[in-house]
Amino acid sequence: MSPRTLPAARCVVPLLALAAAAAALAQPPCPPLPPPTGSTVEVHPSQADQLRAIVAAAPSGTTILLHDGLYAMDQGDATSRLVFSTPGVALRSLSGDRDAVVLDGAYQTNELVSIQASDVTIADLTLRRAYDHPVHVSGVAAAVTGVLLHNLRIVDPGEQAVKINPASAVGFVDFGTLACSEIVLTAAGRPFVRNDCYTGGIDAHAAWGWTVRRNRFAGFWCPTGLSEHAVHFWRGSRDTLVEENVIVDCVRGIGFGLGSSGDGRVYPDNPYPGVGYLGHIDGTIRNNFVAAADAALFASDYGFDAGIALEQARGAAVVHNTVAATEAPFSSIEWRFANTVVLLANNLVTHNLRERDGDPQATLAGNLDWVPAGWFVDVAAGDLHLAADDLPPVGAGVALAPGLADRDIDRDLRAAARDAGADEAVGPLLADGFESGDLSAWSEIR
Repeated sequence: MSPRTLPAARCVVPLLALAAAAAALAQPPCPPLPPPTGSTVEVHPSQADQLRAIVAAAPSGTTILLHDGLYAMDQGDATSRLVFSTPGVALRSLSGDRDAVVLDGAYQTNELVSIQASDVTIADLTLRRAYDHPVHVSGVAAAVTGVLLHNLRIVDPGEQAVKINPASAVGFVDFGTLACSEIVLTAAGRPFVRNDCYTGGIDAHAAWGWTVRRNRFAGFWCPTGLSEHAVHFWRGSRDTLVEENVIVDCVRGIGFGLGSSGDGRVYPDNPYPGVGYLGHIDGTIRNNFVAAADAALFASDYGFDAGIALEQARGAAVVHNTVAATEAPFSSIEWRFANTVVLLANNLVTHNLRERDGDPQATLAGNLDWVPAGWFVDVAAGDLHLAADDLPPVGAGVALAPGLADRDIDRDLRAAARDAGADEAVGPLLADGFESGDLSAWSEIR
């Protein structure tokens, strides 16, 4: 095997340092959002008890900028929850350093951020220890659209870290983005999860057109009970794009749909007439790393249940994902129930591709299963780049429709004879402009 190395002409010290830092996270960092363009209001940690009123009074177009420090949000839900009911308001850190601005609910506040309006941006912050959801996006009397959650660190939620659900028959939450964020459940936070491990990363009901891109999820499991997925869209969600995420040591990785029946959203154009209940409609899951290596996870009630799961998911494309574990999951990728019709192509997994009950339909092509964990750089760290450029996944993929997965998890263009899995090993590492300082390919807005 030959190791993946940069061409000699590119091996300068700053680039090597950058590449090493990127490899440690398995993803290069995203670029910052542009500076605010409208009016701004600056807030200091000493004003934490005024922050709710400041948010409520902010007119559309306002960006609230938080100075570095700890904002104690533990006075209880009625006084601490930040309610965004005016469209076009943003909450960001002044420094842009998400680790330097911390909103801490101390498990006293049900929600830290409640979004009930369109075009709200929450960025460059740490949100931790909400009793329920650190971020809750809910529709009202009309649809909520265009929410942007960017460069957040969400730590130890009591329930799902980001919850998305409609509040009425028309108040759906559509076309939002969660990007460039880290969402984790730690050993310190796990005892605070209640109700049979009712937690997870992002959980969306009946949501249309969301993008979940370039995030890192970790640790969503409990010793007893079954956590929801790191990324879960169900109850008639549609056209979700889940790409370039790294998911580490979560009992369930990515899910489209859940269960064989339920109350699903009805769309005016009725894309699949006469089919019956659909947990998820269309959408794409591509270029994700899903890894499991924590012995405590494997020893828990459910171990590593599934890397990617599809239930009553019709029209979904699951392409160029890598799922690797040091012990066997129930399924690396699974699909079930009669209304499931999916494309599974060019995925690379250390264990099984499992068709489950209900006579689902899947088109399988270019997948490699039961591959050695040693083919990857570091399963425990979630770094599932190929460890060498002459391994069997190289060139093993099949051609896909243009635009479906033209680039890999690093935003490198795929070769004509594309590789199986999320990582395209052919070509120089970081040959995408990243080393030149051009970060445009990494933005969540493209």
